[in-house]
Amino acid sequence: MIRSLFDSRRKRGFFVLQLLCSLLFQQATWLWTVFSWPVLTGMLLSSLIYAFVIQGFFADIFDRNAVERVQQTLTLPMALPLVRERVWQELQARYGRRARVQGEGHFEVRTACSFKSWGESLSVDLAEAGGAATQVHLCSQPRFPLTLIDWGKNRANVESMVRALTQK
Repeated sequence: MIRSLFDSRRKRGFFVLQLLCSLLFQQATWLWTVFSWPVLTGMLLSSLIYAFVIQGFFADIFDRNAVERVQQTLTLPMALPLVRERVWQELQARYGRRARVQGEGHFEVRTACSFKSWGESLSVDLAEAGGAATQVHLCSQPRFPLTLIDWGKNRANVESMVRALTQK
Protein backbone atom coordinates (compact mmCIF):
# COMPACT_ATOMS: atom_id res chain seq x y z
CA MET A 1 0.00 0.00 0.00
CA ILE A 2 2.73 2.47 0.97
CA ARG A 3 4.73 1.54 -2.12
CA SER A 4 1.82 2.52 -4.39
CA LEU A 5 1.76 5.98 -2.81
CA PHE A 6 5.30 6.69 -4.02
CA ASP A 7 5.68 4.61 -7.21
CA SER A 8 6.18 7.58 -9.54
CA ARG A 9 8.29 10.69 -9.53
CA ARG A 10 5.21 12.94 -9.58
CA LYS A 11 3.72 11.21 -6.53
CA ARG A 12 6.96 11.63 -4.59
CA GLY A 13 7.15 15.27 -5.64
CA PHE A 14 3.56 15.87 -4.60
CA PHE A 15 4.28 14.31 -1.20
CA VAL A 16 7.26 16.61 -0.64
CA LEU A 17 5.19 19.61 -1.75
CA GLN A 18 2.43 18.72 0.72
CA LEU A 19 4.96 18.24 3.50
CA LEU A 20 6.61 21.60 2.83
CA CYS A 21 3.29 23.45 2.59
CA SER A 22 2.13 21.96 5.86
CA LEU A 23 5.40 22.87 7.57
CA LEU A 24 5.26 26.43 6.24
CA PHE A 25 1.69 26.86 7.43
CA GLN A 26 2.55 25.55 10.87
CA GLN A 27 5.71 27.66 10.93
CA ALA A 28 3.60 30.78 10.43
CA THR A 29 1.37 29.87 13.36
CA TRP A 30 4.38 28.82 15.45
CA LEU A 31 5.87 32.33 15.22
CA TRP A 32 3.19 33.49 17.66
CA THR A 33 4.13 30.92 20.31
CA VAL A 34 7.16 30.43 22.52
CA PHE A 35 9.82 28.04 21.14
CA SER A 36 9.90 24.59 22.66
CA TRP A 37 11.17 21.25 21.40
CA PRO A 38 7.90 19.39 22.06
CA VAL A 39 6.02 21.92 19.91
CA LEU A 40 8.58 21.57 17.12
CA THR A 41 8.40 17.76 17.30
CA GLY A 42 4.60 17.88 17.24
CA MET A 43 4.70 20.16 14.19
CA LEU A 44 6.98 17.81 12.29
CA LEU A 45 4.94 14.74 13.22
CA SER A 46 1.60 16.32 12.35
CA SER A 47 3.00 17.57 9.01
CA LEU A 48 4.21 14.09 8.17
CA ILE A 49 0.84 12.54 9.05
CA TYR A 50 -0.99 15.23 7.05
CA ALA A 51 1.21 14.62 3.99
CA PHE A 52 0.63 10.84 4.18
CA VAL A 53 -3.15 11.31 4.43
CA ILE A 54 -3.25 13.72 1.49
CA GLN A 55 -0.97 11.44 -0.52
CA GLY A 56 -3.26 8.47 0.16
CA PHE A 57 -6.29 10.49 -0.84
CA PHE A 58 -4.77 11.66 -4.12
CA ALA A 59 -2.95 8.42 -5.07
CA ASP A 60 -5.95 7.02 -6.96
CA ILE A 61 -6.56 10.36 -8.68
CA PHE A 62 -2.92 10.42 -9.78
CA ASP A 63 -3.21 6.92 -11.20
CA ARG A 64 -6.29 7.81 -13.26
CA ASN A 65 -5.58 11.42 -14.22
CA ALA A 66 -1.81 11.83 -14.15
CA VAL A 67 -0.42 14.12 -16.77
CA GLU A 68 0.80 12.38 -19.83
CA ARG A 69 1.91 13.46 -23.24
CA VAL A 70 -0.66 11.86 -25.55
CA GLN A 71 0.40 11.01 -29.09
CA GLN A 72 -1.39 9.21 -31.87
CA THR A 73 -0.62 8.61 -35.52
CA LEU A 74 -3.20 7.74 -38.14
CA THR A 75 -3.18 7.33 -41.90
CA LEU A 76 -5.93 8.92 -43.96
CA PRO A 77 -6.63 7.70 -47.51
CA MET A 78 -6.48 11.21 -49.02
CA ALA A 79 -3.84 13.36 -50.69
CA LEU A 80 -1.75 15.70 -48.55
CA PRO A 81 -3.31 18.99 -49.78
CA LEU A 82 -6.83 17.75 -48.99
CA VAL A 83 -5.83 16.59 -45.50
CA ARG A 84 -3.99 19.86 -44.88
CA GLU A 85 -7.12 21.85 -45.74
CA ARG A 86 -9.32 19.58 -43.65
CA VAL A 87 -7.04 19.79 -40.59
CA TRP A 88 -6.87 23.58 -40.91
CA GLN A 89 -10.67 23.88 -41.14
CA GLU A 90 -11.13 21.61 -38.12
CA LEU A 91 -8.59 23.54 -36.04
CA GLN A 92 -10.18 26.85 -37.03
CA ALA A 93 -13.64 25.56 -36.11
CA ARG A 94 -12.50 24.26 -32.71
CA TYR A 95 -9.89 26.77 -31.60
CA GLY A 96 -10.37 29.85 -33.79
CA ARG A 97 -7.48 32.29 -33.83
CA ARG A 98 -5.39 30.19 -31.43
CA ALA A 99 -4.59 27.80 -34.30
CA ARG A 100 -1.33 28.59 -36.07
CA VAL A 101 0.33 27.24 -39.21
CA GLN A 102 3.99 26.64 -38.37
CA GLY A 103 5.12 25.15 -41.64
CA GLU A 104 3.95 23.35 -44.74
CA GLY A 105 2.70 20.34 -42.79
CA HIS A 106 2.84 21.49 -39.16
CA PHE A 107 0.06 23.11 -37.10
CA GLU A 108 0.18 24.33 -33.47
CA VAL A 109 -2.65 25.18 -31.10
CA ARG A 110 -2.35 26.56 -27.57
CA THR A 111 -5.63 26.01 -25.77
CA ALA A 112 -6.94 28.40 -23.15
CA CYS A 113 -6.91 27.85 -19.40
CA SER A 114 -9.95 26.17 -17.93
CA PHE A 115 -11.09 24.73 -14.61
CA LYS A 116 -9.48 21.43 -15.58
CA SER A 117 -6.09 22.61 -16.81
CA TRP A 118 -3.67 25.48 -17.37
CA GLY A 119 -3.96 24.91 -21.10
CA GLU A 120 -2.51 22.42 -23.52
CA SER A 121 -0.26 22.56 -26.53
CA LEU A 122 -1.65 20.53 -29.43
CA SER A 123 0.48 19.88 -32.50
CA VAL A 124 -0.50 18.26 -35.78
CA ASP A 125 2.16 17.04 -38.22
CA LEU A 126 1.34 15.87 -41.74
CA ALA A 127 3.48 13.70 -44.02
CA GLU A 128 2.88 11.77 -47.21
CA ALA A 129 2.47 8.05 -46.63
CA GLY A 130 2.83 7.06 -50.26
CA GLY A 131 0.32 7.23 -53.07
CA ALA A 132 -2.86 9.02 -52.11
CA ALA A 133 -2.42 8.53 -48.36
CA THR A 134 -1.35 10.99 -45.68
CA GLN A 135 0.04 10.27 -42.25
CA VAL A 136 -1.25 12.52 -39.45
CA HIS A 137 0.63 12.70 -36.14
CA LEU A 138 -1.21 14.34 -33.22
CA CYS A 139 0.44 15.28 -29.92
CA SER A 140 -1.09 17.02 -26.90
CA GLN A 141 0.76 17.99 -23.72
CA PRO A 142 0.30 20.51 -20.90
CA ARG A 143 1.61 24.04 -21.47
CA PHE A 144 2.55 24.49 -17.81
CA PRO A 145 5.47 22.12 -17.05
CA LEU A 146 4.60 21.63 -13.35
CA THR A 147 1.09 20.33 -14.06
CA LEU A 148 0.41 17.25 -11.91
CA ILE A 149 -3.11 16.30 -13.02
CA ASP A 150 -4.69 17.08 -16.39
CA TRP A 151 -8.06 15.35 -15.80
CA GLY A 152 -7.83 13.65 -19.21
CA LYS A 153 -7.73 16.88 -21.26
CA ASN A 154 -4.74 15.81 -23.40
CA ARG A 155 -6.35 12.49 -24.26
CA ALA A 156 -9.66 14.22 -25.03
CA ASN A 157 -7.91 16.71 -27.36
CA VAL A 158 -6.29 13.94 -29.39
CA GLU A 159 -9.36 11.68 -29.44
CA SER A 160 -11.67 14.47 -30.57
CA MET A 161 -9.33 15.40 -33.42
CA VAL A 162 -9.03 11.75 -34.48
CA ARG A 163 -12.84 11.41 -34.48
CA ALA A 164 -13.26 14.61 -36.48
CA LEU A 165 -10.67 13.65 -39.09
CA THR A 166 -11.90 10.07 -39.58
CA GLN A 167 -15.63 10.87 -39.68
CA LYS A 168 -15.83 12.94 -42.84
